[in-house]
Amino acid sequence: MAGAPGYPPAGSAEPFVVRPAVPRDAASFLEMWRGVVAEGRYVRTERVTMSIRHHRRSFRRSWTPEEAELVAVEGRRVIGHLNVSREESPVTRHVASLGMSVAADRRGKGVGSALLEGCIRWAKTVGVEKLALSVYPDNDRALRHGSVAHRSPGGGGARVSGSACRRIRR
Repeated sequence: MAGAPGYPPAGSAEPFVVRPAVPRDAASFLEMWRGVVAEGRYVRTERVTMSIRHHRRSFRRSWTPEEAELVAVEGRRVIGHLNVSREESPVTRHVASLGMSVAADRRGKGVGSALLEGCIRWAKTVGVEKLALSVYPDNDRALRHGSVAHRSPGGGGARVSGSACRRIRR
């Protein structure tokens, strides 16, 4: 997992770490994911259908040139998750789409920002130039991530129109 993150968020006093998911994260991830799904607000799915076994297998390949599965963890508790996958077409291989979730009791504490920092690190290491995050129009926090939270000094803005997009500057 060369170039993979495993760091506390910059300037944060929070005791969490962002890193590639590993199989032992599966149960804790599912607990967090069930909570997000139960809210019925931020994701389309109405129930969790994938098993712990599925996620253990998926988390064995958590940092590849094609995709990454990142988690934010406090101790052994998964408090956030981000999945990013690059487009398959040769014409759009420079683009990757991502989905992200954060435990309700950890929102507004830098978890999403730290996950996005890890995602940007992955994108730079694999040659992805643009990240796209599709969000519901009433998800103000997610929209802020696309338009404000990750503008880099020296340019590289974002455009928001029902989804947040981010160009990666090298």
